Amino acid sequence: MLVARLGKSLLALVCAATFIAACASGPGDLRYPPGKTLKVTKQVWSYYQEYLATLGGSTPGVFLVAMDGDVARGARYMYCPVQYDRCSAKGGGPVNETNRMCIKDHLTCVLFARNSQIQVPYEIID
Repeated sequence: MLVARLGKSLLALVCAATFIAACASGPGDLRYPPGKTLKVTKQVWSYYQEYLATLGGSTPGVFLVAMDGDVARGARYMYCPVQYDRCSAKGGGPVNETNRMCIKDHLTCVLFARNSQIQVPYEIID
Protein backbone atom coordinates (compact mmCIF):
# COMPACT_ATOMS: atom_id res chain seq x y z
CA MET A 1 0.00 0.00 0.00
CA LEU A 2 2.82 2.41 0.89
CA VAL A 3 4.61 1.53 -2.36
CA ALA A 4 1.44 2.24 -4.35
CA ARG A 5 1.06 5.68 -2.69
CA LEU A 6 4.71 6.52 -3.32
CA GLY A 7 4.33 5.44 -6.94
CA LYS A 8 1.26 7.66 -7.40
CA SER A 9 3.00 10.59 -5.70
CA LEU A 10 6.05 10.18 -7.89
CA LEU A 11 3.88 9.97 -11.00
CA ALA A 12 1.99 13.13 -9.99
CA LEU A 13 5.29 14.93 -9.36
CA VAL A 14 6.68 13.88 -12.76
CA CYS A 15 3.46 14.99 -14.50
CA ALA A 16 3.53 18.36 -12.73
CA ALA A 17 7.18 18.92 -13.62
CA THR A 18 6.52 18.01 -17.25
CA PHE A 19 3.56 20.40 -17.41
CA ILE A 20 5.58 23.25 -15.87
CA ALA A 21 8.49 22.64 -18.24
CA ALA A 22 6.16 22.61 -21.25
CA CYS A 23 4.62 25.92 -20.20
CA ALA A 24 7.90 27.62 -19.35
CA SER A 25 8.90 30.32 -21.75
CA GLY A 26 12.56 31.07 -21.59
CA PRO A 27 15.30 32.07 -23.99
CA GLY A 28 15.58 28.52 -25.35
CA ASP A 29 12.07 28.88 -26.76
CA LEU A 30 13.13 31.91 -28.79
CA ARG A 31 15.55 30.22 -31.17
CA TYR A 32 14.96 30.24 -34.91
CA PRO A 33 15.25 26.79 -36.53
CA PRO A 34 18.89 26.00 -37.34
CA GLY A 35 19.82 26.11 -41.00
CA LYS A 36 16.98 28.47 -41.94
CA THR A 37 17.32 32.12 -42.94
CA LEU A 38 14.99 34.52 -41.15
CA LYS A 39 13.06 36.84 -43.47
CA VAL A 40 12.85 40.36 -42.04
CA THR A 41 10.70 43.15 -43.48
CA LYS A 42 12.22 46.57 -44.16
CA GLN A 43 9.96 47.99 -41.43
CA VAL A 44 11.40 45.57 -38.85
CA TRP A 45 14.93 46.32 -40.07
CA SER A 46 14.25 50.04 -39.60
CA TYR A 47 13.01 49.35 -36.07
CA TYR A 48 16.19 47.35 -35.42
CA GLN A 49 18.25 50.37 -36.50
CA GLU A 50 16.26 52.49 -34.02
CA TYR A 51 17.04 49.92 -31.32
CA LEU A 52 20.76 50.10 -32.14
CA ALA A 53 20.71 53.90 -31.93
CA THR A 54 18.93 53.71 -28.57
CA LEU A 55 21.29 51.03 -27.32
CA GLY A 56 24.45 53.04 -27.73
CA GLY A 57 27.82 51.38 -27.31
CA SER A 58 27.80 49.48 -24.03
CA THR A 59 24.19 49.28 -22.83
CA PRO A 60 22.90 45.68 -22.73
CA GLY A 61 19.69 44.92 -24.57
CA VAL A 62 17.72 42.42 -26.59
CA PHE A 63 15.72 42.62 -29.83
CA LEU A 64 13.03 40.02 -30.53
CA VAL A 65 11.13 39.75 -33.81
CA ALA A 66 7.45 38.82 -33.99
CA MET A 67 6.75 36.11 -36.53
CA ASP A 68 3.90 35.97 -39.04
CA GLY A 69 4.40 32.55 -40.55
CA ASP A 70 8.03 32.51 -41.67
CA VAL A 71 8.43 36.31 -41.88
CA ALA A 72 9.40 38.73 -39.10
CA ARG A 73 6.78 41.49 -39.42
CA GLY A 74 7.01 43.09 -35.96
CA ALA A 75 9.41 43.42 -33.07
CA ARG A 76 9.85 44.13 -29.38
CA TYR A 77 13.01 45.30 -27.69
CA MET A 78 14.37 46.24 -24.32
CA TYR A 79 17.60 47.86 -23.26
CA CYS A 80 19.02 48.26 -19.80
CA PRO A 81 20.19 51.61 -18.48
CA VAL A 82 22.18 51.13 -15.28
CA GLN A 83 19.34 52.34 -13.06
CA TYR A 84 16.79 49.93 -14.58
CA ASP A 85 16.22 47.09 -12.08
CA ARG A 86 14.73 44.62 -14.56
CA CYS A 87 18.22 44.01 -15.89
CA SER A 88 19.12 42.15 -12.73
CA ALA A 89 18.41 38.48 -12.19
CA LYS A 90 15.66 39.56 -9.78
CA GLY A 91 13.78 41.29 -12.60
CA GLY A 92 14.12 38.40 -15.04
CA GLY A 93 16.57 40.02 -17.43
CA PRO A 94 15.88 41.67 -20.77
CA VAL A 95 15.27 38.45 -22.75
CA ASN A 96 12.62 37.18 -20.35
CA GLU A 97 11.01 40.60 -19.93
CA THR A 98 10.81 41.17 -23.69
CA ASN A 99 9.45 37.66 -24.23
CA ARG A 100 6.75 38.42 -21.64
CA MET A 101 5.72 41.39 -23.80
CA CYS A 102 5.42 39.05 -26.79
CA ILE A 103 3.36 36.55 -24.82
CA LYS A 104 1.10 39.30 -23.46
CA ASP A 105 0.48 40.50 -27.03
CA HIS A 106 -0.12 36.89 -28.23
CA LEU A 107 2.94 36.96 -30.50
CA THR A 108 5.42 34.26 -31.40
CA CYS A 109 8.83 35.86 -31.08
CA VAL A 110 12.36 34.89 -32.05
CA LEU A 111 15.60 36.24 -30.60
CA PHE A 112 17.09 38.39 -33.38
CA ALA A 113 19.85 40.22 -31.51
CA ARG A 114 21.45 40.20 -28.10
CA ASN A 115 23.01 43.59 -27.48
CA SER A 116 24.17 44.55 -30.99
CA GLN A 117 25.04 41.01 -32.09
CA ILE A 118 22.57 39.44 -34.52
CA GLN A 119 21.92 35.84 -33.51
CA VAL A 120 20.40 34.38 -36.71
CA PRO A 121 21.06 34.33 -40.45
CA TYR A 122 18.64 36.78 -42.04
CA GLU A 123 17.61 38.49 -45.25
CA ILE A 124 15.70 41.75 -45.67
CA ILE A 125 12.60 41.49 -47.85
CA ASP A 126 10.06 43.99 -49.18
